[in-house]
Amino acid sequence: MQQKPIFLGIIATGVITMVAIALIFTSLPTIPDDSTTQTTTQTTIDLMDGAKAAVYTDRGIRASSRAALVSMFEWMGADVTIIDESVILNGTLGNYDIIVMPGGCWCTERCEILGSLAKNAIRQFIANGGAYFGIDGGASYATAWRLDIFHGTFWPDSNGSETYLLEVNVNTNSMQPDLSDEQESYTLLYEASGYFEAVNMTGITPICTYTDTGLPCMISFDYGNGRVFLSSPHPEYEEGSMRDNVETWDTLTDPDSEWDFMFRICNWLLEGANT
Repeated sequence: MQQKPIFLGIIATGVITMVAIALIFTSLPTIPDDSTTQTTTQTTIDLMDGAKAAVYTDRGIRASSRAALVSMFEWMGADVTIIDESVILNGTLGNYDIIVMPGGCWCTERCEILGSLAKNAIRQFIANGGAYFGIDGGASYATAWRLDIFHGTFWPDSNGSETYLLEVNVNTNSMQPDLSDEQESYTLLYEASGYFEAVNMTGITPICTYTDTGLPCMISFDYGNGRVFLSSPHPEYEEGSMRDNVETWDTLTDPDSEWDFMFRICNWLLEGANT
């Protein structure tokens, strides 16, 4: 009769111990299996790694914009080559994945440098699956009055003719490319920058707009089998930093970098040629 409570106590103690062990295992974090990790890795886009980028240079090209773009594309992992019109005319532009047109005084010095054969070669390069990345003068050169890959107009000085840092809004509704998880705005260099306009904007995606006017200052679109990105402001400069190997605008302090943003844009540009 006296052993029964002892036996029951042993059972009770065992139950408590088992419950405690169960609680410990329940509270342990779940370790993902290899298939989950593998899926995440496979969805990472890095088409710029080893991509061949041709950065154009000639009279009218601003050296600082060219240098900053070379630094940015090398940071992206691209194999960068500086080219001129002779490369376009000798038929070897097709050896590259993306042609990069820097900023500069294209409208005063560059307007008639590229002849009709070179312009046709650039259009054909994009239509065949190449990518065009144009900044400032290199963006305005893509419009109807020169290359005519954007069938519209570039209007300069949309916020005055000065040079300063300006906030622009990101079109997080864009799916070409997908910017749904991009930050809502960036501060970048405005240099008498303008906006893009066409009678028919169908198929043209506004990537960024000016905060005060809502006018598109960055756009993207398909052209044949290739893709195009145009920006009037300057995302290539890292103001206040020598990361871009350019001192020109380092008296200004930019609170953010646009290079990761441009990396996403460039992956989308090359994705068009890989689908």
